Amino acid sequence: MRRVCALIEAGSTRGRNPLLPPLRAALARNRIELVAWDPTERLELPPRAPDAELYLLKGDHPAILTAAGCLADRGVRCLNSFGATEAAADKGRMLARLARAGLPVPSTSVAGDRNALEVALAAGPRFVKPVRGAHGHGARRLEPGEAATADGSGPWLVQELVPNPGYDLKLYGVREHVAVRRARFEPGAIDFPREPVERLDPAVIRLARAAGAAAGLELYGVDVLETPDGPVVVDVNAFPGYRTVSEAPAWVAAVVLDTIAAAA
Repeated sequence: MRRVCALIEAGSTRGRNPLLPPLRAALARNRIELVAWDPTERLELPPRAPDAELYLLKGDHPAILTAAGCLADRGVRCLNSFGATEAAADKGRMLARLARAGLPVPSTSVAGDRNALEVALAAGPRFVKPVRGAHGHGARRLEPGEAATADGSGPWLVQELVPNPGYDLKLYGVREHVAVRRARFEPGAIDFPREPVERLDPAVIRLARAAGAAAGLELYGVDVLETPDGPVVVDVNAFPGYRTVSEAPAWVAAVVLDTIAAAA
C-alpha cells in the first residue's frame, strides 16, 4: 500500500484534527495509507519522518516548519509546498503578497517593539496581532496608550480597523472548491460556531480563490470581512482544519491522488 504522511500539531489531542479520520478513510479506499507525525512532541535532527510518497503540511508550528524544511531540503514532495506554507506563517509577508496581487487588504504595518507599537497606536485604535500567530491568539483591538498590554514581545501586525457587521467569513478552499462559513471572531478558539452561508456574492468566492493563488496554496483558508466598500481579506492560512466542511475530505483526497499521480 502507498503511504502519505501528515505533519500535524497536537496529534494526541482528541478532536484537534477532525479532518484526518475521514481523509484517512477516503485515501484507504484508493489503497493509500495515511499516517500522522507530530514533530512538536520531539524533533530529532535530522528529522526521522515516516517514509511516504507525499507529506501533508498540516500546521505552521515552528517545529513543523523546521521538520518540513528539512524534508523539502531532501527534495521530497509536500502539500502545500514548504515555500508557500512558510510564507503563509508570516502574516506580514502574506499581506504584502496579497497587496501586490491587487487584492483588498487593510492598511497594515509591522511594529517591531512596544515603542514602535505605541507610535502606531498614536494615530488611533488599531487591530493588533502577532506577525507569527495562530487561531487568533493575541489578536485584538488596542487603543492609543495600550501598547504595554499587547500580547507577546513582538513584532506585531498593526492594521487599520475595518467596518464590518461583527462576524468573519471563513472561506475554506481546496483548489477551485470553496466552502463558506460565517463566524464571530473568538481569539485563541479552535472550536467555535460556524454557520453555513447559502447565498453569497460570487465576488467573495473569486476573492478567496485569488487569495489562495496569490499565496501559492492549494489547500487554504481565507478570512474575509464584508465592509460597505466590499469584501476585504484580513488573513490567509495554509491547510486549515476544514471544520464543519463535510466535502473537504473528498476534495483533499482528490488533490492528494492528483499530486501522487503527477509525480509518478
